[in-house]
Amino acid sequence: MTTRFGVAMSTDIARRLTADLTRDDGQEECCFVLWRPSTGAQRTTALIVDTVPPLEGERIVHGTVDFTSDYFRRASDLAAEVGCGVGLIHSHPGGRGWQTLNRVDHAAEENFAAQAMALTGRPLLGMVFSGADQGHSARIWQRRARRHYAPMHAESVRVVGDQFTVTFNPRLAPVPRAVDSQVRTVSAWGPSVQDTLARLKVGVVGTGSVGMIVVEALARTGVGHLTLLDFDAVEIVNLDRLLHATQRDARRGRAKVDLAAQAARRAATHPAFRVTALEASVVEPAGFAAAADCDVLVSCVDRPWPRHVLNLLAYAHLIPVVDGGVSVATHSGSMRGAEWRGHVAAPGRACLECLGQYDAAHVATERDGMLDNPSYITGLPDDHVLRRKENVFVFSLAAASAQMNQFITMVAAPAGIADTGAHLHHLTTGTTDRREEGCTPQCPYGGTSPDEEPGGSLHLLGDSAPTLVGSHTAAERARAARRTLRARLRHLRP
Repeated sequence: MTTRFGVAMSTDIARRLTADLTRDDGQEECCFVLWRPSTGAQRTTALIVDTVPPLEGERIVHGTVDFTSDYFRRASDLAAEVGCGVGLIHSHPGGRGWQTLNRVDHAAEENFAAQAMALTGRPLLGMVFSGADQGHSARIWQRRARRHYAPMHAESVRVVGDQFTVTFNPRLAPVPRAVDSQVRTVSAWGPSVQDTLARLKVGVVGTGSVGMIVVEALARTGVGHLTLLDFDAVEIVNLDRLLHATQRDARRGRAKVDLAAQAARRAATHPAFRVTALEASVVEPAGFAAAADCDVLVSCVDRPWPRHVLNLLAYAHLIPVVDGGVSVATHSGSMRGAEWRGHVAAPGRACLECLGQYDAAHVATERDGMLDNPSYITGLPDDHVLRRKENVFVFSLAAASAQMNQFITMVAAPAGIADTGAHLHHLTTGTTDRREEGCTPQCPYGGTSPDEEPGGSLHLLGDSAPTLVGSHTAAERARAARRTLRARLRHLRP
C-alpha cells in the first residue's frame, strides 16, 4: 500500500499550463487537467498527461475565479473516455513556492471530490500554480467516509524534460539544516540548488565499478536519500575496479549493494542521510517498484533488459534516467581506444534506445537467460556488443564523472541551461561528440504521437504501460548462493 503521494509533468505540459494560467490582468485563472497513476512501492505519482483549457463562458473571473458545472463535466467525461482522472489547477498570480489551501479553495475542491470519483473512477487531483516562480503544489482527495473526502498532500511536484524543477512541500520535505561539511559544495551553486539536492530521492541501479563511484559522489554532494539496486556479489575479478571492495569482501561473497550502502553512510554529508539497499534487479517487480519511488535514477548497468526497463521509467513514468557507460576496444591484447558516455533520458531528450545504449532485439535474449549461458556467449563474434567486458578503474572514473556532470547540469541548470545534449568522449582523440536532437519520430518513447504532439505511444502511460518486469534467474541464483555461503560461514565461525 502506498503511503506517499507526488505529482509529475513534462516540461511541455508545464509550459502549456503556464500559458493557460497566466493572465495579462493579473487575476486568478483555472484549468482542468487529465492524470494517470504511476505506482511504486510506497509512493503513488499523478502524471499529468494533458490539459483541458476552458471554452468561452466556462469560467468567471472576478479577482478570484469560478467555473461552470459544464466545464467540470466536459473535463470529467473526457478523462473517463481515455481512462484518466481529472484534476483542477488554479493560479495564485503572486504566489511563490508551495501554496496552502485557504478556506474558499478547500471548499471548492471538496465539493467536486465525490463527483470526480463517480465520473472517472479516480480521485480528484487539486493543484495551485504559483505565478511568481512557476511552482506548483498539489493534493489528492481521498474518500474517508460516506460523503466525506479529505486531501492527502503531495510531498513534491516535479517537472521533467529539457528542464528539471521540483517544488517541495516544506512540511513533508523540509529543508535540512546547513552543515559545515557542505560549505565548499554550497558555494559552487548556492543554497537553493543544495536544498533541492538534499530533498531528492535518487536511485542508483547497479553498484559495480561505475555505480560505486556514483554512490560515493551523490553521498558526498549531499543528496538526502539514496535507493541502491544490485543483485550481484563482490568477486576477486572485481577488485581492480570496484571502489571500497577488499579481498575479505570477495572471500565472503559480500553483496555489492551492501558494500555501497556502508560506503554511502560513511561518506554522506547530509545531516539526516538515508540509504535503502535492495539485493534486486530493476527488472524484478520489487526492484521496479523501488525505482518508481525515486525522483531521479542513475543507470549503471550494461545489460539490455534493465536499460529497456529504465527507458520505460523515464518516459512512461517521468523519472529522468542519468545513463552512461564505458567501451574499450582491444586487439591482440593491446588497447586500441576507449569511449565513455554521459546523457539523460527524459521527455524532449533522446532515449536510451535511440542513443544506441541497447538493442531491443537483445532484451528477449536476456529474458530467456541466454546472456548467462557460457556456450551462447562463446558462440558470438569476438567484437559483439554482448561479449565486450573490458574495463579498468580509470575509465569507470571517467564514466561516473560524465554521468555526475549530467546529473548536476540537469538539477543546477548553470546559466539557465539544464540540457547540454548526450556526450560521447573519445580517449584516443581527446574529443567529445555531442548529440542535441531527441528521439526519432517513430520512437515509442520520445517520438511524436499520431496527431504530431510530443511523445510517442508509451509517453506518460504510468501504470497503463506494458509490463516489462518478471523473474530474473541470474538474480535469484546470486541471492541463493549468498544465502548458502552465509550459512556456511556461520557454521564455521568459532
